[in-house]
Amino acid sequence: MKASVVLAQIAAAFIATAGFAESPLTIVADEWPPFSGEALPERGMSVDVISTVLAHAGYTSDAQILPWARIMSGSRDGQYYIVGSLFFEEEIADYMIYSDPFFTTQVRFVHAAGTDHVVSSLEALAPYSIAVGDGFLYQRDFDKATHLNKVVVTTTAQAVQMVAFGRVDLTLDSEDVLRFTIANSPSDISGKVEIMPYVLASHDIHMAVRRSLPGAAGIVADFNAALAAMKSDGSLDALLAKHTHGG
Repeated sequence: MKASVVLAQIAAAFIATAGFAESPLTIVADEWPPFSGEALPERGMSVDVISTVLAHAGYTSDAQILPWARIMSGSRDGQYYIVGSLFFEEEIADYMIYSDPFFTTQVRFVHAAGTDHVVSSLEALAPYSIAVGDGFLYQRDFDKATHLNKVVVTTTAQAVQMVAFGRVDLTLDSEDVLRFTIANSPSDISGKVEIMPYVLASHDIHMAVRRSLPGAAGIVADFNAALAAMKSDGSLDALLAKHTHGG
């Protein structure tokens, strides 16, 4: 284990519960633009929202962008305490406290332009090869479906490229992520892929705090109160617009 990780764990153990932290809270998120990413402004929408809301609640924070599979394993074993950009998942809720949501997105599929793939249900996916992110959460039944031909990749960008060049039939993700990925692909694939109309799931996006972190419930309560205030005064919408509309 790296020394920086050890220091982060020690610092987290001394978090105060009276509305602020003596040491910064470290938010971990994966490379999932526009929600999070190392090269994005403020490291992405989710990191910007979470850090801003925490600041309004009296906390200081920093962020790390890490692979999703590492975040999931690290949050389970106590290496990471605050995770951004989470869909609600009962198994994660066993060891993490979810905040109120700050954004909603829909999970859709992508196929190559001009193909006649039809997706109208989970059962209709059986004939297709589907690129999926390593450890990504899409929708509970889909995630647990072992009969589907899933090809594991690291990022959504990689998955969309595979669809564009015929290496798999489909991929899927948040519609916001898919649109960002297609628009910002280093090779022009905007005419090579299409987002399909079928919605697999609609998800709220949250942050979550590991239950073992001292003061975890207080941090989430403070976050929720600050988030509600920002929703009421319009500042949350303005913050989201920076990332969703380039404002």
